[in-house]
Amino acid sequence: MDLGTDMLPALALGAEAPDPEVMKRAPRARGERLLSPGLIARAYLFLGVLEAAAAMGLFFFVLDAGGWHYGELPGKTDPLYLQATTACLVAIVVTQVANLFLCRHPRKSSLSFSLLGNPLILLGVATELGLILLIVYTPAGNWLFGTAAVGFEIWLLALALAAAMWVLEEARKLLRRRSAAVRAGVD
Repeated sequence: MDLGTDMLPALALGAEAPDPEVMKRAPRARGERLLSPGLIARAYLFLGVLEAAAAMGLFFFVLDAGGWHYGELPGKTDPLYLQATTACLVAIVVTQVANLFLCRHPRKSSLSFSLLGNPLILLGVATELGLILLIVYTPAGNWLFGTAAVGFEIWLLALALAAAMWVLEEARKLLRRRSAAVRAGVD
């Protein structure tokens, strides 16, 4: 269930200032595409899988905590099911926010960027979080989107899963930078 909550933050990412070191790199090969296999693998096979695992993990955590057993089919209006799907949505949104900061540069650490360097990102994140709060905690949002309020612990778990995703991606970037430095030293 993706409601396009990440649309404004993604547009803000498009307004990111260009990398000052871009002109120091060799040009892209003539036949190389903007959507390279590496970029697609990072987006869908790494970050996307981590987001999906976080979302499904929280979904089943809520079901299990509510006494659900494998093989049971809760009804689509069952309050436990509504809370589980809402927890899934919360995890998606929280990991999308983490992913936004991770995607500011394909190789540099997200810690190397100022939070105020692109105020549109903060505006997009605030809008995304405001929207999810309306969807989760208002009767209109519950009715329209089939959600149910979740406890603070769900947000904490979502943040922990987003932090784990952040650590894994930052480690991947670090390994890639070190590998590139080794290759540059060999050449």
